[in-house]
Amino acid sequence: MNTRQQQIMKELIGESKPITGERLGSIIKVTPRTIRNDIKDLNHLLVNSGATVLSLRSQGYLLEIINQEDFNNFIFSSVEFVNNIPVEPEDRVQYLMKKVLLMSNYLKVEDLADELYVSRSTLKNDLRDVKVILKKYNLNLDHKAKYGLILTGSERNIRFAMSEMLFNRSNLIMEKNHQSWLLPQDSLEIINQTILEEISNFNFSLSDIALQNLAVHIAIACKRVKNQRYMEEREYNFEDLITKKEYSIAKEIIRNIEIKLHLQFPQVEILYVAMHLLGTRLLLNKGNSEILNSFDEKIVDTVNQLINQVEKQMNLGIKTDKELFTAIALHLKPAIHRFKNQMNVRNPILEAIKVNYPVAFEAAIKAGKIINESFEININEHEIGYIALHFGTAIEKRNLKKKPKRCLIVCTTGLGSSQLLLYKMMARFGNKLTFLGTTELHSLPNYRDDEVDFIVSTVPLPNTITIPHILINTLLGNSELSKIEQMMDEDFSIVDKYLKEDLIYTNIPCNTYEEVIKYLGEELIRKGITEDGMVETVLEREKVASTSYGNLVAIPHPLEAKAPNTFWTIATIKKPIDWGKNKVQFVCLLHVAKKNKEDLKPMYETLVRLVDDSVRIQKLINAKDRTSILKALKGI
Repeated sequence: MNTRQQQIMKELIGESKPITGERLGSIIKVTPRTIRNDIKDLNHLLVNSGATVLSLRSQGYLLEIINQEDFNNFIFSSVEFVNNIPVEPEDRVQYLMKKVLLMSNYLKVEDLADELYVSRSTLKNDLRDVKVILKKYNLNLDHKAKYGLILTGSERNIRFAMSEMLFNRSNLIMEKNHQSWLLPQDSLEIINQTILEEISNFNFSLSDIALQNLAVHIAIACKRVKNQRYMEEREYNFEDLITKKEYSIAKEIIRNIEIKLHLQFPQVEILYVAMHLLGTRLLLNKGNSEILNSFDEKIVDTVNQLINQVEKQMNLGIKTDKELFTAIALHLKPAIHRFKNQMNVRNPILEAIKVNYPVAFEAAIKAGKIINESFEININEHEIGYIALHFGTAIEKRNLKKKPKRCLIVCTTGLGSSQLLLYKMMARFGNKLTFLGTTELHSLPNYRDDEVDFIVSTVPLPNTITIPHILINTLLGNSELSKIEQMMDEDFSIVDKYLKEDLIYTNIPCNTYEEVIKYLGEELIRKGITEDGMVETVLEREKVASTSYGNLVAIPHPLEAKAPNTFWTIATIKKPIDWGKNKVQFVCLLHVAKKNKEDLKPMYETLVRLVDDSVRIQKLINAKDRTSILKALKGI
């Protein structure tokens, strides 16, 4: 299978329902016709494989696995073949990246062309892509007459690029074999086992992710030492590091690896490992007071500031959470060290965090801005994802302690009927609701928005009332009771609450995400809904981490609120556009109020359900008018 066919197979394996050619094409960035041809070729390859791809009229393609064992054998044998003989341009670029990063001497263009069975002109095109990738790591691929190609740049950046290749492979089918090009499997196992033994001897705790990260960096160091390529000594402060516990652990790890793998490491490589140990997050078993005493004043002040700022802007109810404070402070100490020493950290669950915990991720972005300003660093979205986990824990903990919704009854037919209605509702919902009592319509302004969760009224309420409400009959029949139950269970109609029909735009003619943000932002400013600066703050937020979530969906939003209300602006785009790492054709521009006083979890949960629903997204993209989009959204 070539790379594109592997991508198709990956998508089909992950779906229990048929997936359309249009959907596959938008994911893989080819036309439905190309998908059709690829499926045809795939079925030729799948003969006697234990599986076949069904083409279902008006539904799409579905992978039918007849024999799981035969199919597993086919997948792994196909992957091995692709790894050994790169055919597609993207496969050749990956192959050349490995070749270049592992080179210990000059590489001749003629030899590479022969090795890949391609012409010199084809190879030059592939090398142009390789140079673009290398440039991201401040590395160059230089050519010297009569010698060939040579990789130039700092040893730190070369190792950084190698670790990126190990951690950022998106093809999960290749996951088991993707490190074998670095060191033999038995050597990798020796490295892992040695690390585990030594951190146990020193009673030093590491998370699984930190352990994997360290093992990869040591494996890279082994490969580079074999080629007599060492870290630059000026990178480290020897006198400072040698006194730390991490240095002693690194020294023992390297000493054992030297014996087991028959290598000899200079002292600078021990310092390199010690730096990575210093950059890990420790699992400490100390009391809160003891932990707080171990932090410098700047970290304590920064954590206080960021929690207060997040609470002020997002109203999450986490300001007094001491465990949150401790968790973020513990995380910051090694994180600041990592960024000051330009050490990369990978977060393998980043995309899952962004999709499943959007509130926590936004809280972490706001926190990250304060961390950057306090310590003059620039933490990336991988680190933000880890911080989001701490906020997510605090939010879930708060939800466990959440009080019942507060309900106010508005009735204008007299005290007797008001009390009857109140007692009837207490009998039905007494264990689910807190009743604030009954009031006349003219007294309703005496209640603040943050005092009432929703209103049950026997008379229509003015348009100025922003508190969610429901109109019922005074006698409170079964249909009214069902309405109230639905309102409690579904947290009101999220779409009605946050989306107005005049903020829906269909088939907008934009070609980049910047154009989409500018188009929608300027519309909001023109209508007087938001202040000036809307476009700039949304683009600024996009620089921190892309808001595209796959499935052709993006949910951009401003870094700073520009209006007093929380609302959505919806847009479909004529053709899918590049947005971060994904293609996007459906956009929900989300604006959260300056002084948010409501629980936004139901709204975010609705958006998460939308992102996950590929069938509904396709309906929304195909919708011709605002009414159709509104109808499709209300069915979430």
